[in-house]
Amino acid sequence: MYSQRDMLEMDARIRRGWVILLPVVAAIAAALVFALVKRVHWLALVAGGLLVAAFMAGILGYLWPNLRYRRFLRDMASGLSRDVRGVIVAVSDEAELQDGAMVLPVHIQVENGNAPAGSSALSERIQQLESGEDTREERIVYLNVSKRELLPPVGTAVTLHCFGRHIKAVEVASA
Repeated sequence: MYSQRDMLEMDARIRRGWVILLPVVAAIAAALVFALVKRVHWLALVAGGLLVAAFMAGILGYLWPNLRYRRFLRDMASGLSRDVRGVIVAVSDEAELQDGAMVLPVHIQVENGNAPAGSSALSERIQQLESGEDTREERIVYLNVSKRELLPPVGTAVTLHCFGRHIKAVEVASA
């Protein structure tokens, strides 16, 4: 689902943000310096306020979210992943912000019997299996909004390669 192209697009967005922000901040800073040298107090007050506002709006409103998402992509590419096997039950239509990325919650029905060794719930799961109780549980993982079209339809058996709670790649399970 994710490729090097995603990282290159994010780098281009960040560069474009700096190319827009730096000249604006430089022009306002030049006006501030002019006002301080010529002792034009009202212009210094206006330019100082505009300088702070432009810098904060550029950094916090545009660059920070993009830098955070690029860090998320970098972590996803190099971090540990795990496989989750199950059937897609539902995909939410409402996007959420998780770890700097806009995501859709995906509900997946998985087998309980795949508990990691040493899990505190392992003995409970063994008892469930022995007693014949339902061995399936529903989990929520997150899909990047921009990758929605790459997810198979609801009801499909899949293997999800996940980084934390985020879907990194999808394989349709062979029957």
